[in-house]
Amino acid sequence: MDTCPICLDEIKENHNIKILSCDHKFHFCCFKKMVYRHNNFYIDCPLCRKMNINIDKPFKNCHKKNILILCHGRVGKIRCLCKNKNGLRCKNKSILMNYGRCHTHHKEILKQEYYRLYSDYLYYILCSNYNWISIIFLIDVGKKIIMKYLKEDNQVVDILQYYYRYLNDKNNKRDNTSRFCMNGIYSYYGLEQVPKNWINYCVNKNVII
Repeated sequence: MDTCPICLDEIKENHNIKILSCDHKFHFCCFKKMVYRHNNFYIDCPLCRKMNINIDKPFKNCHKKNILILCHGRVGKIRCLCKNKNGLRCKNKSILMNYGRCHTHHKEILKQEYYRLYSDYLYYILCSNYNWISIIFLIDVGKKIIMKYLKEDNQVVDILQYYYRYLNDKNNKRDNTSRFCMNGIYSYYGLEQVPKNWINYCVNKNVII
């Protein structure tokens, strides 16, 4: 019987697990919490202190599951966070990567044909060493660039080209001596601004919803 060193609960056959490059085994949800605290996949194993270099996705043939497993466990299961015209909580289910909202309350959703590309992008971003608020912004900006400009057979490098173009445009009024301004890229590409309550929730709770 294996026991997760983080939560100390038994690791069962039907559990999603993560085996680090050092061969120590954890519940994936416990591994995910460590990743979010350290802002990337290259965590030090709590048992042997070796750096993890195993960044393989847990599901080989399901891109939606690879996205969902990185999110809060209730994403796609709970009701929409919005209210209807009567002031009552919406009864529709929230949609994946849609700010906790349903299709009615936020229609610009990530289509299924983009799940492969977006899954690749998420795992790429979590190999970086950005702070958590930057990661949350990048998660949103990347999604919107995919939806507005890209096709399902594009690659992560195609998303990154939009960042590089923004950073290197000399006609851009962004102060080139400052750090990468995430708010500026929304107006530069005509993207819908990210909901502040979503940013605040993800940052304060250290989750993705």
